[in-house]
Amino acid sequence: MKSDEQISKPQGVNKVQTTRRIPPMLPRYLVQAAFLLFYLWLAVRFARWTGLLRAGELPDFARPAAVDGFLPISGLMGLRHWLETGTLFPVHPAAALILFAALLTALLFKRGFCAWICPVFPLSEGLWRLGEKLCGRTFAPPFWIDLVLRGLKYLLLGFFAYQILWVMPLPGLRAFFASPYHKVADIRMLEFFQQPSATTLAVIGLLALGCFFVQMAWCRYLCPYGALLGLVSLLSLGKMTRDERLCIRCGACSSRCPAWLPVMHKRRVRSAECYACYRCVHGCPVPGAVEMTLAARLRLPAAVFAVLLVGLFVGVSVWGRLTGNWQGQVSPQEVLFLLRAGG
Repeated sequence: MKSDEQISKPQGVNKVQTTRRIPPMLPRYLVQAAFLLFYLWLAVRFARWTGLLRAGELPDFARPAAVDGFLPISGLMGLRHWLETGTLFPVHPAAALILFAALLTALLFKRGFCAWICPVFPLSEGLWRLGEKLCGRTFAPPFWIDLVLRGLKYLLLGFFAYQILWVMPLPGLRAFFASPYHKVADIRMLEFFQQPSATTLAVIGLLALGCFFVQMAWCRYLCPYGALLGLVSLLSLGKMTRDERLCIRCGACSSRCPAWLPVMHKRRVRSAECYACYRCVHGCPVPGAVEMTLAARLRLPAAVFAVLLVGLFVGVSVWGRLTGNWQGQVSPQEVLFLLRAGG
């Protein structure tokens, strides 16, 4: 695929009178940077909270409940419990709220959660852009192989959804929620990353290598969370829209799309693979030819999109705090007991 530098001056651009330079994607980069710093703070604070308990001390500060966002299976189970009973189960309730918030963003802003909030996206994007710079290009499998590989994330999503939403009865769901294993699932997750096995490191290395050579390999082929958001985003009110009257058919938008979507040949991009990353918008040499629109009418510049996306996502957590559904009801004393008991 062509690099950004190769497509920054596409053929035909002189047919229109424009002095606009391709602006940097500051809104997305700033949002990504802010969330990455937040995730770093979250990891450090949760590790300190856990470390104090392991040392036999009770922390003098609350457990950061946002760490539940890294328990997606718990989130899906919690969301089912919430829908069936009308109440959030009091163990890791923030997991369900965070998943709910992500689904809401998908209904309005495509997979904006992936491109703007998820910590994996900027890491994957950085890897393939580094690979493109060092190797001169990225690589794409043949179409039929790419199609099969894209189906993997939906198979993973289908497996988890079938087990959680269909096979497991509600009493079994509640029993799992109340189990010692689930009550310290966040701590087990922390241990997984603090003390990775050789197999874990090998798998992470292979995934990083894949993202180095293939654009967004993890997001494109394996992420079940992204698959769920993608399916919901098919109903999204927000879509990338091409104005046929302004378009000069230079191909810059399609060339910049990390999902390899043929933006230039679409009036509206409805694909479940669209990340709403704005690379096509900022790559277009004609102002207004490619824009994110809401309900096919309201144009959303990147800065406005950022405010609405982040506001909706954060707003759900604020609602959770105000209604007392954010912090779980597992006390530090109980967690300390479970850790000592090997729970």
